[in-house]
Amino acid sequence: MRVVRKGRLTAHYREIFGEPGSRLDPASSSAPSSSGQETVPETQYTQRVSGSTSSSAPSAPHVPPPMPPPVTPPMAPPMVADIHHDLMVPPSAPYSQYTVEDILSLPGREGLPVIDPDRPDGTLWWGVDGCLASDVTDTIKGYFSMPHPNWSKTPHYVRKTWFKIYAQKYNWALGITKRVRKKFNAKAKVRLLDTVTNWKGDWIVKGYERGKPAELTTDVWDGLIHYWRLPDSIRIAQACSNSRNTVDEHGNGPMLHTTGQKPHTGVRLEMAKETGHLPSLMELYERTHKNKAGVFVDGKSEQIYNDVVARVEDRQTQLTQQSTDGLPVTLSTLEVDKIYEEVVPKKKGRTLGIGSVNDVPRATSSYGQRRDDEVTELRRESAQLRNELTATKSRMGGVEGFLDVIAATNPE
Repeated sequence: MRVVRKGRLTAHYREIFGEPGSRLDPASSSAPSSSGQETVPETQYTQRVSGSTSSSAPSAPHVPPPMPPPVTPPMAPPMVADIHHDLMVPPSAPYSQYTVEDILSLPGREGLPVIDPDRPDGTLWWGVDGCLASDVTDTIKGYFSMPHPNWSKTPHYVRKTWFKIYAQKYNWALGITKRVRKKFNAKAKVRLLDTVTNWKGDWIVKGYERGKPAELTTDVWDGLIHYWRLPDSIRIAQACSNSRNTVDEHGNGPMLHTTGQKPHTGVRLEMAKETGHLPSLMELYERTHKNKAGVFVDGKSEQIYNDVVARVEDRQTQLTQQSTDGLPVTLSTLEVDKIYEEVVPKKKGRTLGIGSVNDVPRATSSYGQRRDDEVTELRRESAQLRNELTATKSRMGGVEGFLDVIAATNPE
């Protein structure tokens, strides 16, 4: 038996593994392992291995380092489009964490006044009920945290906050929020300008201390005064003043009315309650442009009224002459309203002298005419049914009559 002495290696071992302690010795700690601990780049790794072996020894197979585990990418921040526009406000703003829809869905709102464009009994709508507009003014004054003198200079988050505050005072269906917001913004744009203009007047007349509104901080008050003193602000104010004082070719100044803050639509509906029928636009115009003494408040208003009256009288005279019975013809409310729309001038697409009457269907004569037509049709159908029922009863006077009716309705 052949004995191999310890410490001596065979040629076969040297050919495969190399000398002890070399980089190819599996017992050496310096040999590259398959665990991936060697951090030498691949090109250097190959050179080191080939350089340590003899020309007669075969090169060791290249073992690529293992792939690192996949790294999960961080969560992408939410896109701006995914954030509700009502939440895009500073955290310090009132109700910053609520949308208007959240506010409308809160419990305990059953007792709030209800806004409804159809205006069923007990509800409110813009242009009819003055409390909606006056509460817009109160909302603006209650949250006036910076010197924004007009709508264009008011930050969007302030506008959104105003509407959220307003939603605390009134209730409405979620489906009409967009419509209510549009009405609110239109009214807030006007009321903001009116409010700031009144503050400016107090500053001019009463001075800094006595003219300062209680709702404003000193910083906001100083900011408004700084704006009013700017050359551009003075120029714009002067141009607006000149426009208000412009007279036409007849020497008439701007049109005035006597309703104050009360909407023309509300006046028309009040007149309808008083008389039992909806007044014409001509009658509404007369009510809202005459003072208590029955005199028109300005010459232009009187001229427009006289033009409408003359056109209505001409039309009635024409129809009376064409009538076969010769009786005088009186135009309906709807016909008078059409003449009013034809005669009275328009400004920015809206007919002068009637406010927002045409924006409230219930306050228009066409709405009243449709209701009258519907009632007339219902009465006609009801009378027809009663006549048919009476005729059927008369035919069913006995058994033979009953059988005749059955035979008539079922010929087979």
